[in-house]
Amino acid sequence: MHPKFHPPLRRGVFPRTRNTRWQFSLLAGLSLLFTAACGDDGDDGIVPEPTPTYEATIRRTAHGVPHITGKDMGSVAYGNGYAFAQDHVCILADQLLKVRGERARYLGQGPGSTYAGSDFAYRALGLHDRAKARFGQQSATIQAMLKGYAAGFNRYLEETPKDQLPAPCTNAAWVKPISEVDLLAYAFSAALTGSSYQLILAIAAATPPNVTAEAIGTPARDHVKVTRPETHQVGSNGWAIGRDRSASGHGMVVANPHFPWEGELKLWESHLTVPGELDIYGVGLLGVPAVLIGFNNDVAWTHTFSSGQRMTLYGLRLVPGKPTSYLYDGEEREMTWKDINILVRLDNGLLLNVTRRIYFSHYGPIISIPGTAEWTEQSVLTYRDANLENDTLLAQFVGMNQAKSLDEFKAVYAREQGIPWVNTMAADRAGNTWYTDATPTPNLSPVALATWNAARQGADPATTLLWNQMGLVLLDGSTSSNEWQDEEGARSPGLVPFSKVPKLDRTDFVFNANDSYWLANPAAPLTGYSPMHGLEGVVQTPRTRLNAVMLTEVAENGASGADGKFTRAELQDAILNNRGMIAELFLDDVVARCTGQTEVPHGSGTVDISQACALLAQWDRRYDVDSVGAIVWREFAGAFPFAELQASPVLYAQPFDPANPIATPHTLAPAARSPSRSCRPARCCMPSPSTRRTPSPRPTRWRPRPPRAWTRCWRSWRRRWTR
Repeated sequence: MHPKFHPPLRRGVFPRTRNTRWQFSLLAGLSLLFTAACGDDGDDGIVPEPTPTYEATIRRTAHGVPHITGKDMGSVAYGNGYAFAQDHVCILADQLLKVRGERARYLGQGPGSTYAGSDFAYRALGLHDRAKARFGQQSATIQAMLKGYAAGFNRYLEETPKDQLPAPCTNAAWVKPISEVDLLAYAFSAALTGSSYQLILAIAAATPPNVTAEAIGTPARDHVKVTRPETHQVGSNGWAIGRDRSASGHGMVVANPHFPWEGELKLWESHLTVPGELDIYGVGLLGVPAVLIGFNNDVAWTHTFSSGQRMTLYGLRLVPGKPTSYLYDGEEREMTWKDINILVRLDNGLLLNVTRRIYFSHYGPIISIPGTAEWTEQSVLTYRDANLENDTLLAQFVGMNQAKSLDEFKAVYAREQGIPWVNTMAADRAGNTWYTDATPTPNLSPVALATWNAARQGADPATTLLWNQMGLVLLDGSTSSNEWQDEEGARSPGLVPFSKVPKLDRTDFVFNANDSYWLANPAAPLTGYSPMHGLEGVVQTPRTRLNAVMLTEVAENGASGADGKFTRAELQDAILNNRGMIAELFLDDVVARCTGQTEVPHGSGTVDISQACALLAQWDRRYDVDSVGAIVWREFAGAFPFAELQASPVLYAQPFDPANPIATPHTLAPAARSPSRSCRPARCCMPSPSTRRTPSPRPTRWRPRPPRAWTRCWRSWRRRWTR
């Protein structure tokens, strides 16, 4: 039966008022979908599987959040896929197009041939082929959910004329029915967000130096950028409060993800229920039929992007005269390759079949970063990705969603080891909390780690630069000593097993704000782990420090009040209070230094800072919309590189102390007698709009150096390994 639905608006939003509960029922067989999938084969004596029937109810709140109830896991996923298509049909259709390597077929080469380059790279990674081969290895529950989600998504497409699809996919030929294999391939690609996702165009840019690069499918040099996602678009704050710090004695969790509001990394909110089997509320990744961050009746959890490593880069020394062969333990190895075919839509509408040869080392794909690390006659880069073999991501999420206790929740991590790139903070109703960074991590030997540690701290310029500017690990690929080590208990060969990843149980709190595992609770630092999980004993970001201050302060005006026990209202106020650590560290000192000052030197002239100083003196240190002084402080602090704001003798009189990592560094540095640089708080002047940098309210962690500096360091590395 097909119940009557309200017609969707152009942007997939159904008409509703704030006081209306919108409800409809979904009950439909999928015979048309399965008939199409079976084709016209004759009777071979095989009894076909019965066509599944899905039953789901979708209720939307006044804010549009879908509450979906299904008779079984396949049905709740069916409703999930339908509701998601109503909200974001265009985004998922585009992402599936990307993972299939078909963007250029429908959209043309793209700016700087980026669509064609992306198609070559995704086909080279073989995600869709892997999903097809491994779908049958997923559990019956996961298979049912993927099939149900695809059927629900397709149901929406059947009912929505193409000219009624929202922009930007109105009348788009690339919006078409999807399959469960498409969804599994997309889940595999989502696992690569902290690794291969960064290198897609670098794979497409890799052409041997003795081969002329194809005009179509080789991305333009200025379009190949490699940036860790947490440094520019994702981050988060996550708290789990235990019974010792909870007014109710029960656990509480604060989920404050900083993922984008738009695009493929945005999160989607829903409530999924299967009576007696599932009751989970939270947000999930687009196209994934489970909740990523959420709570059920017994456990709540949140995530933050891990600062650890999901991949390692390798520098290869090439055999003289053979740019597709490299040296490994003194012996010659030939690269392997795949000839990849894609279709490219030309400006005249015709389709062109284009073939590229993509090369691989035994570590993984060959990459080239124009202007930084190009493929030469002497050397090239390659990499190994810890998530390329992550087949358990969906089982991980579904297991977490169904956990009935914190012990069951932990058991999912130990069994599946599929969490892709995030820290986890969890709490249960008994007031227990748990932290882990259980992300897939390269398992390097102590010798390899010691060599890399020395290299990143200046022994090798290229390794140092890649680490300081991009947070990427570069190893010498010519020796087996840098191979990942196999260990019993790991999900896949070469990974750190769950038994050896950072974990912490507490009854007061655990937290993370995108620094490493080290200070998940400052009272119990986690130490002795591989630096591939993140660094210990290093300066923390201002955001991490402010999180820790709010969690540990016990005062009448503190985040948890005089009793030190958070109520729900106090917890909400704490995460939304708009405090800023830099202001709390420096504001009084800056105001004291600027009070009474008028004209101060700046550039070739002077500037009057008296009004700015007066505004700062009245500021309440909050970044509220009516806090006038906040704008002055943001402009002031935004003139400094983030590294200086974090820890620099230019600003701080008291340096960082690993034994006191939350309180240090602190205190404004003394004013310089003969300032050689203008616009520093120690000199009591404000940045001039004509000379200061354009500030950002949330500065990025890494600031890339000019390509020339990258090239110098890369050439230094290349000379070192080709002598």
